[in-house]
Amino acid sequence: MKKRLLALVLCLATAIALIPAMPAEATVLPGMTSKVDYDNTDPNRYTIEIDLVNQIITVYEGAIGGPIVLQSLCTTGNEENPTGAGTFKLGQLKERFGYFVAFGQYAQYWTQVVRGIYIHSVMYNSKKLSSMSRTAYRKLGENLSHGCVRVLPHVAQWIFYNCPPGTTCKIDRKKAPDPELVKKLKAAIPSYSDYEQPKDTKADPAEIPAVARFDNVPLRTGFSNSRDTTVATLSRGQKMTLLQLGSDWCKAKLADGTLGYVRTKYILCDPDAPVKKQEIYQATKKTYVYASMDTGAKKLATIPQGGEAAVTDNPKKGWWYGSYNGVTGYLRTKYVVKRTALVYPTLEAAVTAAPSVTPTPGGGISVGGNGSGISTGGGISIGGSTAAPTPTPAPAPTPSAGVSSGTRVKEGTQARMRASGSTSAAVVALIDGGTPVTILSVSETGWYYCKANGYTGYMHSSCLVMG
Repeated sequence: MKKRLLALVLCLATAIALIPAMPAEATVLPGMTSKVDYDNTDPNRYTIEIDLVNQIITVYEGAIGGPIVLQSLCTTGNEENPTGAGTFKLGQLKERFGYFVAFGQYAQYWTQVVRGIYIHSVMYNSKKLSSMSRTAYRKLGENLSHGCVRVLPHVAQWIFYNCPPGTTCKIDRKKAPDPELVKKLKAAIPSYSDYEQPKDTKADPAEIPAVARFDNVPLRTGFSNSRDTTVATLSRGQKMTLLQLGSDWCKAKLADGTLGYVRTKYILCDPDAPVKKQEIYQATKKTYVYASMDTGAKKLATIPQGGEAAVTDNPKKGWWYGSYNGVTGYLRTKYVVKRTALVYPTLEAAVTAAPSVTPTPGGGISVGGNGSGISTGGGISIGGSTAAPTPTPAPAPTPSAGVSSGTRVKEGTQARMRASGSTSAAVVALIDGGTPVTILSVSETGWYYCKANGYTGYMHSSCLVMG
C-alpha cells in the first residue's frame, strides 16, 4: 500500500513539473503597443514557424527545433495576395476581436507579424461567437486568405497572450511536403458543430483616447498606398479611440464608428495613463441656446449634433442653464443629455519663435534663427539662383491653430520652405536646423503646410523631426 501511494505521489510530482511555469501575475507592456494582458512577456521564450508549403503553424519553446508547444493547420495568402516569406519580429499591433476595414469581416485575437499581416482566428460574420465562418473553418489548411495567417481560435488566443512584440516569426516557403503530418493535423480538428470556442476571462484591452494633432490627417483602410484607400480626413483636435497601438501606425475608431489606420506621428495620446471618464452634456441632434426657457425665445447659438455644452443648473423641468462656445443661455434637456465620456488629450496652442528677418545690403532678406541667411542682389539666394524676396506663400489650406509639439528642422540641415508642395515651387525661406516648426496641415505626399520663423509655407517631412 505504501509503495502504491509513493508511486502516485511521484506521478503527481512529475505531472506538475511538466506544466509550463506562468508568471505570478500577467503584465501589460508600456509604450505605444496594444494593451494586452500578457501571460508571457519574454519575446525570446517562443519562436513561431509558418510553413507555406504544408500550411502548418508551429510554436517552439526557444528556437526552431526546440520542444513543440503547439502545432496546427493554418490558412495563408492566396495567389493574388501571397503571404511573404522571411524572418520577422512580431509587431506591436494586437486586437482582441476586430473588424477588417477593407474586407468587411471580423476575427479574434489579432497578432501583427509585419505591417498588415496578422496571425488571427478564422473569420466571423459578426462579434457573436456563433457567427464563425463555416467556409473559413472547413478550408483551414488551404491558401485562400488576403495575406494574413488564419488559425483555429484557441491557437490564435494562445499566441495572442504568449507571444509579445519582438517574438521571432519565420515564414518559410521552402519546406518539404509532408502529407502525413497534414493528414494528422487535419484529423485533429473537430467538426464545425463540435468545436468549442475558447473561454476568455481577461478584460478586453483598453481603448486609448486620442486626438489628431494636425489638419488633413488621413484615416486609411490599411498601410499600403497602392491597395488601400482613405476613408476619412481628420481635422486638428478630432477625437478617436485607438484599438491597436504601434509606434508607426494605430487602428482608430471615430465617434461615428468609422474605423481605419492612422500614422502614430499624426495623433496625440498617452498610452500608459489610466483611461479616465467624465460626465458631459452632449447634443443628440441639432439644437439651440435660447435667451429664455421658451422655444419661441431668441436663439443665441446653434449646437450641432454631438456638440458639448457646459451646464451649471437645471432651473426648470425640461431646461438646462449653461453655455456653448461661450454663449450662455437655456438648453433643452430633451436634446442635450448627460452622458459619461472618455477624457481626451488636449492640444496646447502653438508657441512659435519670433520672426528673424533682417535686411541685408541691396535689399535682400536674411532668413534663419541666427540671422545667417544667404542674400545676393536684392533676393534670396537658393543654390545659386535668386528667388523673389516676398515671403508670402501661394494659397494654402485654411489651417486651425496648429501645434508644434516639439517638431523641429533636422539638426545639421537647412530646410527649404516653399510656396506649394513641390520641389519646383518658389522658395519662401530657408529654415536652419533645430528651428521649431508648427505643422498646420499634413499631406500623404509628405509636404506639410507649416509655420516657422514667422513664415508659412510647405516643408517636406524628410526635413523634419516630429516630437
